[in-house]
Amino acid sequence: MVTASTLSTKAGHPPAGMIRVVGIAKDFGGDAALRGVDLDIAPGELVALLGPSGSGKTTLLRIIAGLEDASAGQVFFGPDDATRLSVQERRVGFVFQHYALFRHMTVFDNVAYGLKVRPRAERPSRAEIRERVLSLIDLVQLGGLERRYPSQLSGGQRQRVALARALAVEPRVLLLDEPFGALDAKVRKELRRWLREIHDRTGHTTVFVTHDQDEAMELADRVAILNKGRLEQVGTADEVYEDPASAFVMSFVGDTVSLPVAVRAGRIFLGDTPLEADVADAPDGPAALYLRPSNLAVTRCDEAGVLGGTVVTVRRTANGRRAEVLTDVGAASVEVELPSGKALAPGERVGLHILKARLFPIP
Repeated sequence: MVTASTLSTKAGHPPAGMIRVVGIAKDFGGDAALRGVDLDIAPGELVALLGPSGSGKTTLLRIIAGLEDASAGQVFFGPDDATRLSVQERRVGFVFQHYALFRHMTVFDNVAYGLKVRPRAERPSRAEIRERVLSLIDLVQLGGLERRYPSQLSGGQRQRVALARALAVEPRVLLLDEPFGALDAKVRKELRRWLREIHDRTGHTTVFVTHDQDEAMELADRVAILNKGRLEQVGTADEVYEDPASAFVMSFVGDTVSLPVAVRAGRIFLGDTPLEADVADAPDGPAALYLRPSNLAVTRCDEAGVLGGTVVTVRRTANGRRAEVLTDVGAASVEVELPSGKALAPGERVGLHILKARLFPIP
């Protein structure tokens, strides 16, 4: 079995280590793409950079790789300041969304390319290259396909070749930029599980960029969420979902709806209607009350403290059924997950009991 330690030992390099990003900023013609980003990634950790388009996640990955220079700040690999090192000196493995394979080369030659072009003094022998390449082809579950060309492979198989090629150069760090973005949903789901298995077997420190929340939450040890060039929160999938650090994280991760409310004497009001919601230490003033479909329960509309409304639609989801309810106050549309056997019909009057909510003051 190929592991980070066995690959590293052959070339005389230690296993992939910690990445530290300190005060990284990047300006493009006066537009700030990154604003003072600090991020520590532990040895062997798999971290997802998650955010909307334009949030700076790909720029940050390229700066870590050495493909882009930072306007300010430093990048460390272990104890070494890598800020001014070239891509080659950083010893990173990079996997792009669109494979970037050599069409005129076989699978074997694509994987072997980075080894064959090394300076003669650092180049493994032909036998060592063959052994390593075939081991990696087996690792990515493409054994027997080493003589094929990229045009003879599916999209998922091509991305496996790209990963094997990145691993062949014995990277200190593995970087992936939207690695499954060009694939259909079913193949993406299969490759997510496979990539996690590969990571657990090789132990490489890995950073990958994605805009897909499911991908980030399923794959990563921790998720780093960026917004407009700033790092909003870093945490496990459970931490960013259950305990979001900001209104942006709350609204970006998972399904949510926000209601404009006011806090008066520690109580929450939607218009003049008081709501029963367990929100601790809420300062008086305008605020946004964030709700998830799983944090609401359907009850009678005449109960005190509930959010009254009218059922608009009921629809099937992958995990059950949801009802869309138009609230009486504020005319906000709220979705609620329905328990098995709970029947609702459009036009029906209901009350929504708030089981859990997050409140963020509006400046």
